[in-house]
Amino acid sequence: AGVPAVAPAAGDAPQRPDPRLLSAACVGDATGMAEMAEAVRGNRPAIARRSWPAPCGEEPLVPDALVGERGAESDWLGRLRDLCGDREVVARLPRKRSPSWQEALQRLGMGSPPASSPASPSASSSAEGGAMFGDARLGRPYSRVGKARLNDVIDGFEGDGETRAAGAGAPAQRYVANVPVQSVLPEFARLLRPLERRISKELGGVLGPTIPGTPVLYLGAHGQRTPLHFDPTENLTVVLQGTKRFRLFPPLASPLLRPIGGPMAAFACWAHGVVPAVYSDVDAWALAGGIDCSPAFADLVLGPGEALYLPPGWWHAVSGSQEPNVTVVFGFAPSEEKGARYFTPWRLPFL
Repeated sequence: AGVPAVAPAAGDAPQRPDPRLLSAACVGDATGMAEMAEAVRGNRPAIARRSWPAPCGEEPLVPDALVGERGAESDWLGRLRDLCGDREVVARLPRKRSPSWQEALQRLGMGSPPASSPASPSASSSAEGGAMFGDARLGRPYSRVGKARLNDVIDGFEGDGETRAAGAGAPAQRYVANVPVQSVLPEFARLLRPLERRISKELGGVLGPTIPGTPVLYLGAHGQRTPLHFDPTENLTVVLQGTKRFRLFPPLASPLLRPIGGPMAAFACWAHGVVPAVYSDVDAWALAGGIDCSPAFADLVLGPGEALYLPPGWWHAVSGSQEPNVTVVFGFAPSEEKGARYFTPWRLPFL
C-alpha cells in the first residue's frame, strides 16, 4: 500500500525520483518512532534521522557511545583495531570486468566501439568513483573473496601498511561485508547490545523474528559499491561512521530491472534455511530521472547515527563514502502478520 507505480505509460513524461517512496522520521522524537513503527507495519521504507540535541526526555535510537556526542565523528577504525584487530574476516574483492563481444571485436580492429546504455552493467559510473564489489551475472555474486586480518584491511583503507594496493597512494581494493559480529567479532558485538535493546523496545512489536547470524558488519572506503538487488528479509541499516548512499526502487519496478536468479542458487539457500536474494545486472547509478522508460527511484544518504528500514522486495544499490564507512545491518524475517513464512532448514520449497 502507498507504493507508486513506476512503469510509465505510453506518452507519459519520463519518471523522476519520487519523494513519496520514503517516510522520514526524526530519531529521538516519540512521534518519529511511531512513524517508523507504522512504516514497518505498512512495508514502507523509512529513515530514522538523528537530531542534536535530542528532544528533552527522549532517548535516541543509536546511543551516543556508538556515534559520538552531538554528532562528533567517532573513530571506529581505531576502536575496531583495539577491540578485534587481530580477528580474521572474509573480505570481498572487486568485480572482474569482462570485455563484451563488441569490445573484443574492436580490439581486433573489427566493428565500431559499442554504444553504452545507461542500464548496461558495463556502463561507467565514474560519478560514484568506487569499485563494484560483486557480480550479479554470476550464480554466486560474491564469489571473489579473501581472508585477512581486520587490522590489515584497515591499513589498506588508510593507504598504508602491507596490504596497500600497488602504486603510491592507490586505495586498497577490499570490502568487509556481511560479517556476523556475534561469532566473528564478539568484542564488537558487546558494544552493540544497547542498540539491540533499543531496537527491540521501539520496533520489536512490529518486526519479525531476528535472522540468525545478524547483526552483520560492513566496513568499506573509497566509494565502494554493491550490485542492485533486493532481499527477502526486513533490514534495519545503521550507519556508525562515514556515509552510505542508497538508490531505492519499489517492487513494482522489477520488470524493468531484469531480475537474475537460478534454481541452483535458490536450492542452496533453501538448504540453509534462507530465502535467496535476487540480483540485477542493471547499473542503478547510470539511470537518470530524465531517461525514458527508466523506473522511478529515490536517492538518500545516511550519516552517523541514522537508520534505514527497508522492507522485503525493495530493490537497492548501495555506495559508501570516500572516507572509511562503518555500517551495521540487523535482519528480520517478515512477520506472520504480513502473511509471510520463512523457510526452516532442509524444508523443501513445495512443502
